[in-house]
Amino acid sequence: MKVQLMKARLIFQKAEKDGRNFLLEPEVYALLRSFGLAVPRHIFLPKGKKLELSQLKKLGTDKVVVKIVSPLIQHKSDVGGVVIVKASVKEVRAVVEKMYAEIPRRFSRLFGQAKISAFEVERSIKGVLIAELVNFEQTGFGSELLLGLRVSKDFGPVVTFGGGGLDVEYLNAHLKDGHSLAILPSINLSLKAIEAALEPIAVYGKIAKEFRGREALIKPEKLVEAIQIFQKIGQEFSPFNQKAAYTVEELEINPLVIKQGKVVPLDGLCRFSRQKIEEKGRPVEQIQKILEPHSIGIIGVSEKMNVGHIILNNVIKNGFPRERIYVVKPGLDSIEGCRCVPTVAELPEPVDLFILTLGADQVYPVMKDLVELEKARSVIIIAGGLGEKSGTQSIEDDLRNLLQAKREQGRSAPVVNGGNCLGIISAPGKYDSTFIPEYKFQRPVGVKAGLAIISQSGAYMLSRMSNQDRFEPVYAVSIGNQLDLTIGDYLTYLQDRPEVELIAVYIEGFKPGDGQRFLEAARKAIKAGKKIVAYKSGRSPEGQRATSSHTASVAGDYAVCRSLFSQAGVIVAETIDEFENFIKGLIYLSSKKIIGNHVGLMSNAGFESVIMADNLKGEDGELVLSEFSEQTVARILQVLQPLGIDRLQDVHNPLDVTPMADDATFCGCARALLEDENVDCAVISCVPMTAALQTLPPGEEHRENIYNPESFAGQMIDLFQKTDKPLVVNIDAGRLYDPLVEQLENSGIPVFRRCDLAVRFLRKYVNSVKK
Repeated sequence: MKVQLMKARLIFQKAEKDGRNFLLEPEVYALLRSFGLAVPRHIFLPKGKKLELSQLKKLGTDKVVVKIVSPLIQHKSDVGGVVIVKASVKEVRAVVEKMYAEIPRRFSRLFGQAKISAFEVERSIKGVLIAELVNFEQTGFGSELLLGLRVSKDFGPVVTFGGGGLDVEYLNAHLKDGHSLAILPSINLSLKAIEAALEPIAVYGKIAKEFRGREALIKPEKLVEAIQIFQKIGQEFSPFNQKAAYTVEELEINPLVIKQGKVVPLDGLCRFSRQKIEEKGRPVEQIQKILEPHSIGIIGVSEKMNVGHIILNNVIKNGFPRERIYVVKPGLDSIEGCRCVPTVAELPEPVDLFILTLGADQVYPVMKDLVELEKARSVIIIAGGLGEKSGTQSIEDDLRNLLQAKREQGRSAPVVNGGNCLGIISAPGKYDSTFIPEYKFQRPVGVKAGLAIISQSGAYMLSRMSNQDRFEPVYAVSIGNQLDLTIGDYLTYLQDRPEVELIAVYIEGFKPGDGQRFLEAARKAIKAGKKIVAYKSGRSPEGQRATSSHTASVAGDYAVCRSLFSQAGVIVAETIDEFENFIKGLIYLSSKKIIGNHVGLMSNAGFESVIMADNLKGEDGELVLSEFSEQTVARILQVLQPLGIDRLQDVHNPLDVTPMADDATFCGCARALLEDENVDCAVISCVPMTAALQTLPPGEEHRENIYNPESFAGQMIDLFQKTDKPLVVNIDAGRLYDPLVEQLENSGIPVFRRCDLAVRFLRKYVNSVKK
């Protein structure tokens, strides 16, 4: 390994001495070869040197590929810089001379906007690369692959693999997610783990498995070996590796082809730098002060109702003792029964938490006093516009420098949440620092399920809590711009907290390198038995621009993010509905056991049986229709017989019990289906308008009663409570049946209002959640 690194360093040093931050193609081949990846036989012919026959003979092919080598020409094919020619000295020399003569003018004509003259291009030409013509396996889509390494702002070095060639940009833009792989070099995945990550990739099945009677073109382990070489390069030349002088910012083979069961690079590029990311210790342990304070200070409270006064009232109403609250307010002795002091300097003690509600332009002087006088252990900066409105970015920079300078002195500096945040709600801390009045936002009360919400948007956080007001979170943290504390910091803290079982995260963008910390904490949290569901916004170019303007952070590449999240065990929600459904499902199904993906489907409407079957497969996995045992079939027929339904319907999966099924029949079939040892999980769907079922609360016009233990609802609740298999219920009807849904969900059953959504949820749940 030392020899490899020495060879690689010499390659970078030579390019750097030449005034370049990138490698030429011959140098890329040399780098790859130093790490053990086979490259085509080739020679580099410097400009002005004559080609000799002995050189051509060493390539060993009848035809050769001639490529122009210039630091200015990245897309060689566009300017006629790639030519296949007979392996003859005369013909190769003729091609080279033609390239030298025509390419400078052609480049200048095609890329005139770059303002590079033909003379400059001519001077930049170093020579030509002459390589063997590689006869690789031609299979159409999948013939040409791409293997890359790049430094992501969010995650650091990321290795990517997928379809390549000239169509790669089109494929990336038009194919659905799942066409490429992304893995971190810092995570040492096993051979089997990388193979499993490759399985969903479109090109993988075509090259590494039998395809239409043709044997696999390459063994999976050979493909994994190439990926692991890129992982190794990413590890050794990582921006986090302070021992390495250089950082590989980007390394790409495109195309990468398959010849005789091995991968061969046909072109490559590499950019490098000396930039490093210094990983400084994070003050994660101080987060306890912000989430469970014993004293609170607040500034920005008016005698009349303003943002600061609303926050003060919310803090008090959530049970925080008035005698432990200090309000910085000159001219008053007290507000709302809380002691007032004229300045930060006159706080009687350093407070665990200080809530700063002043405008952006007033934040720095207050923070300066808090830091220099050591008057706070944590701070929440509410100030809207901080870091977003022009002119306020410098304030954020000044605040970071203020905190960093204090920490570098070895002194205690407060941890900061925000700015531009809505605040924090902490059940253990007995406070609510949001600025929404109680009459405008009903705080969730009911199911205490160990839920923690971390959201970059305060409005997103409150909207989800309002929609799911039966789930009482332990913590709800609006982090805003991540001026100091980041998403990764909070997840690192929560990974060990026994009161937290489920973490729901809304992310617009990570701070540099924080994505890697997030993934490390996620792996540890999931290994400890916690569940994490995340929604990542800023997926499109338009969404990324909106993200940047909204929270002063730039969104990362969504496909990479989703791939890395999934590998870490994080459940990635594709829609807001899915995000909410997973919060509900993960809470209600927490006691159920996932033992397989064989599903039982049942409805009293034929259309639902068809639609549910249509949704068994997706990019997130699949459900397999289980085959009912003979005993189950006989049992279901016996249940159907009293109403004569056995004469109308065959028993199969999906099971259609028709609208004739009454409460006893419907639920008897559901019980038989769920108790079948071949069934691992189930979706029970009910179109409730049938008069045969009790699906309404008591009323004058009918004798139905959903609160009767023998009703559909009563029996489904009993069935759900007695089974250890994941079970979801669907009620496809409008507001008239909201009481039925509420009755079921109040008993802990996850209920959906469309059968396709119910199946999609269960499919992703079974394939994503590890128990």
